[in-house]
Amino acid sequence: MKKRTCIRFTIPGTTLYYKKRRLFFNRPKYSQNYFPVLNMSKGGASFLTDQRIKPGSAIVVKLTIPDIDSPLEILCTTRWIAKNREESYRFQTGISFNTYGESKNQNSPEVLKTFNRLEKNFTKL
Repeated sequence: MKKRTCIRFTIPGTTLYYKKRRLFFNRPKYSQNYFPVLNMSKGGASFLTDQRIKPGSAIVVKLTIPDIDSPLEILCTTRWIAKNREESYRFQTGISFNTYGESKNQNSPEVLKTFNRLEKNFTKL
């Protein structure tokens, strides 16, 4: 069994919008609806949605966290999808965040700093 390397935490009221990653010249738009985030870490997140996002899909999420002024835009890959047992949304979806750095297809080191701060503040000891 593979163990997670990042600590998962929950911040009530956190939501996200997503869009498929840009291919060539098309400019996909963010989803019209926002979706609740179940939990997250420096390495990824899980959230509820009504749309099925194929595992392996490259997406960009705009993560809105209470008390943080601007949303975090994060490059991701969909890792898994499962039916949601609750009636509110049809699916639970798991995403992994791309690595952090200055290169193309990496997330900003500033996003990592934000996650380090959030992890420290919201992890239950």
